[in-house]
Amino acid sequence: MSNESLSRAYEMTRTLVAALDAGDFAFAADLAEERTPLLMSLAAEQTDEALALIHEIMVMNESIVNKASAARDAVAANHTDARQRVSAAREYLAAGQLR
Repeated sequence: MSNESLSRAYEMTRTLVAALDAGDFAFAADLAEERTPLLMSLAAEQTDEALALIHEIMVMNESIVNKASAARDAVAANHTDARQRVSAAREYLAAGQLR
């Protein structure tokens, strides 16, 4: 991977973190998809400078995973809550029909 490609992957990672912070999950997903080939093209041998940049990307990736997991958990909790409210509404309507 050239320094330019690695720098691009680094900037995309920073932008991805910012997109997650802003709640723009669609944009974050697009960035992740575009960034993947850049990361997959990393060569085994890298300069010390490149390794430092790769390490920073790895640290940001951990943050990305944590933010995505938290967002997934929040969506799941909202979904469960919504299902419970729908169930309660159905029970209320069914009880009203028994009169």
